[in-house]
Amino acid sequence: KMDSLYSILDQKILFPIGELINGSEILKKYKYLLNTDWLTKEQIKNLQNESLVKLIHHCYNNVPYYTDLFDKNKIKPSDINCSEDLLKIPILTKQLIRDNYDKLIAKDVANRKTKKHSTGGSTGVPLQFQTDMQTWSMSWASTFRAWSWYGFHLGEKIFTIAGHSLVSDKKGINKKDIFEKYLMRNFKFSSLNMKAADMERHYKNFIKIKPVAIRGYPSTLFVFARYIEENKLPTVPIKLILTTGEVLLPQYRAKIQEIFHAPVFDNYGAGDGGISAHECYMHEGLHITEERCIIEITDKDGNVLPDGELGNVITTDLYNYAFPFLRYSVGDMSYIKKDLCSCGRKSRLLGEVMGRNGKLLYNKEGVPISPTMLPVMLYPNLDYHKIENQILYNKIDKFQIKQDENGDILVLLKMKNKNDESHQKYSYIIENYNSYFPGSKCEINFVSEIKGLVSGKEDYVISEYQPL
Repeated sequence: KMDSLYSILDQKILFPIGELINGSEILKKYKYLLNTDWLTKEQIKNLQNESLVKLIHHCYNNVPYYTDLFDKNKIKPSDINCSEDLLKIPILTKQLIRDNYDKLIAKDVANRKTKKHSTGGSTGVPLQFQTDMQTWSMSWASTFRAWSWYGFHLGEKIFTIAGHSLVSDKKGINKKDIFEKYLMRNFKFSSLNMKAADMERHYKNFIKIKPVAIRGYPSTLFVFARYIEENKLPTVPIKLILTTGEVLLPQYRAKIQEIFHAPVFDNYGAGDGGISAHECYMHEGLHITEERCIIEITDKDGNVLPDGELGNVITTDLYNYAFPFLRYSVGDMSYIKKDLCSCGRKSRLLGEVMGRNGKLLYNKEGVPISPTMLPVMLYPNLDYHKIENQILYNKIDKFQIKQDENGDILVLLKMKNKNDESHQKYSYIIENYNSYFPGSKCEINFVSEIKGLVSGKEDYVISEYQPL
């Protein structure tokens, strides 16, 4: 009851005051998105096109990079009237942003409240960009709408355990901390260290806070769930689990749901490019917030692919006027689902997002292998339903798959018990990999440690191989 009272107080009084101080419009945009949630496909398209036309004129008149680009390619703002016309604009890459950073800042940026950002540098080169307050507001509004689908309300407690992108390592209290802790009631804990003593501290905080929801990277929540399971610790009742920031592997989802007795809802977002996509209660894909962005899936030459075909995620952020992203290549691969969700919403669905940060394995025929298949290959005959197969798999503490520049595979296994290190017992893994990677050599190495990334995410795929 206290939670629901705080939730009402938060929505009616605290949050509006916080927004007034911050200059944000999250609640206004959240109400807007609740009204657009059940629009028809045609209505969604019309909304997108209206936003696009305004954005294109702004880019041409106020952003030097786009003024030059349009003039060079003989594009007039009046040539871009709908999402299909976007094909006339060359794709924006991370390298182009690095080379043209100053020219991508809008000339009227002084009139906009902006934030500087840097994406996680797991590719070795972080990307710097800016967003304005309306972009930030729209991002949170989209998140709040998705949370409302699950019956979660603003002001209910969230326990977050994750790395840099979700948990700041800055000392002291700033405006963001006040927003997170008192308005969002989001209690955050860093996953950069996940040793037994850290896990014990996280667990004690979790029990003390008694959250309604848990949020974090899939790999982090999986490790946390396994710590609770192995130490036979009790949990507190929660309503839902929210995952983001990594590919949600099937065994992560299964273990997290089993331990916390609550459903997992996945999310895919990209601050650079303005993507928000959320799973609904039907779990049939990720609903794109099409009011916020236009997503295309293209081949390597920039041609738009039919629904159902895997390709590069290209996004146009309809809200970021300070540092506009037109046809930006995020660096991920996915596909648009052929069918709409059976929940009844008409927003398009993103399928599985593969190869975030370029972590995607290919076989020598150039076929990408889904990251969600990698753990399945650690079961005999790729069969994870048999109990005896699960027993073998559960002896593995951590795994990492490395593919060298020749396409050969090295499987690193860290076992829970050193006595279980047996090449003979796990030779089936080599057969499984050979079936998916014909012509590639596959080896197993047993190791004492597998390090994660500095961001706190698990780096279970490393590839230097690029198919021709």
